[in-house]
Amino acid sequence: MFYLKNEEFTFTISPYERVIETEIDPEHHRWDWIKSFIEFSVPGLTARFQTEFTVGELQTLREQFSAHYDALIAQREIKPFEFRSERRQLNMIIRKVVGTEDVVIEYELRPEAHADSVQVKGDFSINESYFADILKRLDDMITWVS
Repeated sequence: MFYLKNEEFTFTISPYERVIETEIDPEHHRWDWIKSFIEFSVPGLTARFQTEFTVGELQTLREQFSAHYDALIAQREIKPFEFRSERRQLNMIIRKVVGTEDVVIEYELRPEAHADSVQVKGDFSINESYFADILKRLDDMITWVS
């Protein structure tokens, strides 16, 4: 499970099934699908929906969170990263704020996997204290077996 929460914001990704793809990448399983429930909540709005991620895209997301964490620790700048899930239901831009110890995550959620789906957009910031848990939870999702 991937879980972020503060006073006004809750974001959870809970995997419930791994679909193994043996034809495309039988050795590394980067094209396995992790089917997941997403729950998002802010005052006045709660959204719950299903989506899926490939292991490869979760690995890329993990690499970028790790790179942004390293940039915070080293107090250096890093280019923003744009994550677009294969199903286009979760899109994010991860951006280190210049001259601070914060990373801003801009998000766009689409509860349905089509162009006419309602969109929920916003942003929140995290500091270095969040990263160890984010990286661990992404590792758990990548290696998760249903």
